[in-house]
Amino acid sequence: MPKLYYFYTTLLIALLIFVACLMMNGPMRPGLPVADDLVTRMAYINANLTLWQWGWLSWMVAALSLLAFAVMLSTELPHGAARQYGVLLVALGMAPDLMAETLYAFVMPQISIANIALLQFIDNLAMHLTGFLGNGLYNLGGMVLTLALLKQQPALKLWLSPGILAWILGLGLSVAIALQQLKLAEYFTAASMVLSTAWFVLIAWKLWGASNVRCT
Repeated sequence: MPKLYYFYTTLLIALLIFVACLMMNGPMRPGLPVADDLVTRMAYINANLTLWQWGWLSWMVAALSLLAFAVMLSTELPHGAARQYGVLLVALGMAPDLMAETLYAFVMPQISIANIALLQFIDNLAMHLTGFLGNGLYNLGGMVLTLALLKQQPALKLWLSPGILAWILGLGLSVAIALQQLKLAEYFTAASMVLSTAWFVLIAWKLWGASNVRCT
């Protein structure tokens, strides 16, 4: 049965992720670990606290939307291990990701800059929770679902290949964070987010948009 509403939901998901990316690459960037030293970053965060917190809230919404997309994609698979574990991995990724975003948005701004050691610990913890663990689980789950769909529908190879590349780039981000290579992590973030968001729309059109047009 055609699922045109899945396609329109994916368009909304892509828009939400796009907004979050604009926030991170714009007003949030001076407060991120890739920017200046922690003292300078905290001064910026405290001077722009509302914008900073709204930025992280946009990423929380983006995380929820990623899970929604994984659930929709999983409906193209038969019930089985790949479908269950793919969605489970994405869902598990939300826990460390949301925890990190909460630390960044609401905990760090409440700590005095005089307590620099604690701030550095929370900053490093949050970065690994979201960039390494949460992101890694998201991309592993997405990879499981995409490879399972490729196995089931090999005719979709050209449509699924950009998604596989996007998940690989996302896993590269996790590796870069683990190695403390923040500039490299920034490049992986940009590449993976642009490619994955575009691919969401592309594969959604193929699975749920184009089929509906043919049926009408």
